Amino acid sequence: MKAYISDPEDLKQDSTYQEIWDNMIINFLAESLDVVNDNVWVISLGDAFARQYDLYATSDGHSALLHRCLGMLLQKVDDRIYVREKIDLMCRHSSMSIPVNRLGLAQGIGLVAASHLDTVLEKLKNILENAGQSALQRFLSFFSFREKVEDVDDTYAALALMYGYAARYAPSTVIEARINALVGTDMLGRFLHVQHPTAKQAVITAIDLLGRAVISAAEIGISFPLQRRDQLLEYVLTLMGRDQSDDLVDFSIELLQTQTVALSACTTLVSIEPRLPMETRNRVMKATLGFFALPTEPSNIVESLITNLIILLGAILLTSGEDGRSRAEQLLHILRQLDPYVSASAEHQRRRGCVAVHEVLVKFRNLCSGGFGASGSYPTLSLKHIDQGGPRGSSSLPSAFVLPNRDSLSLGERIMAYLPRCADTDDEVRKVAIQIIALFFNISLSLPKQKTSANDIDLESSYGALSSLEDIVSIIRRASVDQIEVFHRVVSSVCILLSKDELVVLLHSCTLAACDKVKQSADGSIQAIIVFIIRRGKDLREADVLRTTQSLLSSAIALTDKHSRQEVLNAISCLAENTNHIVVFDEVLFVAGRDICTKDITRIRGGWAIQDVFYVFSQHKVLATLFLEYILSILHKEPVATNDSEKGEINSESSADDCILQATMFALNAFLRGGGKVGKQAVEQSYPSVLSALILKLGGLHGLAELGRNELLRSLLIAFQSFCDCVGDVEMGKILARDGERTEKEKWIDLVQEVACSSSVKRPNEVLPTCVILSKSLDRNQRAEREAAAAALSEFIRHSEKEPALLEQMVEELCQHVTDDSPTVRSLCLRGLVQIPESHILNYIQQVLGVILALLEDATESVQLTAVQCLLTVLNVSEQDAVDPILISLLVRLRNLQISMNTKMRSNAFAAYGALSAYGAGSQHHAFLEQIHATLPRLILHLHDNDLSVRLACREHIPAPSAFDGSRWLVFTPQQAIFHI
Repeated sequence: MKAYISDPEDLKQDSTYQEIWDNMIINFLAESLDVVNDNVWVISLGDAFARQYDLYATSDGHSALLHRCLGMLLQKVDDRIYVREKIDLMCRHSSMSIPVNRLGLAQGIGLVAASHLDTVLEKLKNILENAGQSALQRFLSFFSFREKVEDVDDTYAALALMYGYAARYAPSTVIEARINALVGTDMLGRFLHVQHPTAKQAVITAIDLLGRAVISAAEIGISFPLQRRDQLLEYVLTLMGRDQSDDLVDFSIELLQTQTVALSACTTLVSIEPRLPMETRNRVMKATLGFFALPTEPSNIVESLITNLIILLGAILLTSGEDGRSRAEQLLHILRQLDPYVSASAEHQRRRGCVAVHEVLVKFRNLCSGGFGASGSYPTLSLKHIDQGGPRGSSSLPSAFVLPNRDSLSLGERIMAYLPRCADTDDEVRKVAIQIIALFFNISLSLPKQKTSANDIDLESSYGALSSLEDIVSIIRRASVDQIEVFHRVVSSVCILLSKDELVVLLHSCTLAACDKVKQSADGSIQAIIVFIIRRGKDLREADVLRTTQSLLSSAIALTDKHSRQEVLNAISCLAENTNHIVVFDEVLFVAGRDICTKDITRIRGGWAIQDVFYVFSQHKVLATLFLEYILSILHKEPVATNDSEKGEINSESSADDCILQATMFALNAFLRGGGKVGKQAVEQSYPSVLSALILKLGGLHGLAELGRNELLRSLLIAFQSFCDCVGDVEMGKILARDGERTEKEKWIDLVQEVACSSSVKRPNEVLPTCVILSKSLDRNQRAEREAAAAALSEFIRHSEKEPALLEQMVEELCQHVTDDSPTVRSLCLRGLVQIPESHILNYIQQVLGVILALLEDATESVQLTAVQCLLTVLNVSEQDAVDPILISLLVRLRNLQISMNTKMRSNAFAAYGALSAYGAGSQHHAFLEQIHATLPRLILHLHDNDLSVRLACREHIPAPSAFDGSRWLVFTPQQAIFHI
């Protein structure tokens, strides 16, 4: 004791020396008291200790040891009066404002409580009552401005510690009732108003000691729950200065020390009964996880705090849940709460997050290997067990109940969360991340699998991949290796170890990994995704491909870095190439349509990602042709007519269809503009399909433009211009620029015909396949598209003289569709028929005349006029044998048209009538004369028609005299004959 009091210099060099001395002396004293076992001697020694208080100043921290020594001695004394006196002496000679002294006093009082608990509690109650009066005086002083009343924080701190150590050292056989009484009366709640950091630490330590007392009792078989445990947790969280809404703004050393002590107390409280409710668990985690974001300095205190926090998370895992499934859910909940720190931008946060994940996983593995408590029991762990992650002992439960199944680990999601860290810039983070992944698969292979997923896991390959992964872990622990090679080996092993469902979930949750805050990690994650898709894309169903596409598109949209975005785009191309490309294209187009209709895509920061996707597809050797075919299939797709619309009449398309159509035309434009050599080659190979699709959609959108909806037409014209530029047809581009937006039907019909003419001149070899496509389009439901097809075909037919087979097919198609519902289609089909090349027209003259004959009686006047005009054209090349059978029918129909109110119709009907007179000398001669006899008065009458064109037609086309015989000629008056001559 003399050596201790002399305070040698070595005690100042390291604070742990004093603790070593203190414990050595206390242990020596305890052994001495047990050996002597003489009550008189013990009392005399107690008196000697009491006199030694005079050796210390009130503020001397060394008196703390004397408190402990006297407390140890009073354990051996049976005289309660003597004990009470010495307790009073200890309190009088203690400066509670000095943390070391009040700690020593509390420990000393606690040692006394081991034998005299009631005496100690009675003394503490008196001190508490006096402290309460002082607290009231302090409160009133704020209003009265009287002289400062002595602060009671130190008293409360000392009292709290004394209560705590009394519970800690008191016999376990009697402590339950005492703790329940203490907690039940909410006595500790009175200590929450302390302000000084050391006082807060003292109160938190007291709560911690209460919990440790419960744990100590449980270790010797006296198990009981700590009442109002959740409220005590609230006390601790309040005292450490953190709640759910707090931000980390105060990094003072005192506060950090308080929080370190508080985390240790939280660990104690969650480790005992009752089982931690979910609400309380979430409250504790929300209030403490933010410490992972603390700065690195002061390093010794912060590292201690982080260590305590990780231990707390382990305790929460070990003491939550009743079976394997609930424990797995608790594990995932903790890991997901750690995700923001695992992927944080600050290296020290990522290190802390990964270390925490690894430690929690180690404890979970120990649970799985050691089992759970017996059925219906809740075995209480000591803090030693919690820190070491020890098992709770053997279990008598069936393994199906004790162990979670593999699916409950959500391996796909978890591996995707840690894979980016395997490519991290920080060496320590990379090592821990690889250990985490190896540990996950180590655990998963020991767990039962569901029947549905067990068949797709090759155990032999899986164990081989796990062995390779564990080899990597052992290598990186002892040597420096090539980081890229290690990452590739990790990815290869993971690719084998994942089941189909786990792979799907991994790909679904790839967005955060691809957008990782560390660029190197993000790029590594994307490369890993590409490897997974290439090697196991065949395992993905359509729904899986769709979800993966959505995740990758979300990544591309979120990324603004051009290189990282390009890597994601490559992954999307890889997905389309190795799985169902239609599903990928559908989703890309859907997102494009949604963006076009809801955003200003020209102002998106970093550019519109979907346009980049279109560019990538158009430049891909395999996907370019497939994507172009897909775009054309959308353009060729017919809009659905509503139920109340007539056949062939589609007034408008739905908003969703408009968006998809806009996106399709945007995609085509991007393909034509950004496809480079690969895209241009695909367009050249599909020239007929592209041209016919554009022509048909040109007709359909002109139909909508007539209703005032011009936006789609403008988008199409932009794509059409891009097509002209891509294939080098300058003339076609000029035609579109001049008349593209004119919505009158006659104008856009002429436009289509001019486009067809330009294409025929520029690319005669493409006429055949283009006509084949357009011929089939005459059967479409949408009237405007049929009109566009007929307009193009009526022009293309003039350039088909070198393709007799095509010509025959086109004539057949045109003849079939002269009965179309659309008058325009009927007229255009007829115009096409009369434009058959002269070298072939004679082969089809009878068919053409038959069509004309039928359309002369059409219900629509414009079609009748077209038929009359076409008859005039055809008669120039028709032979007698072709006209003779239908001559009379033609004359009769023309007579009916000669009384039309339409002057153009009358003039053309008279002209055609006169042209037919050249065929009157054939087998139908007599019938012909009858028709002439009946018509001549009308014709002469119309020599005085109000319309000049009609008068000229009558004069030019009056039948020649040779067409009449003498008897019939004499029936006319001399004035008529003279006029005629």
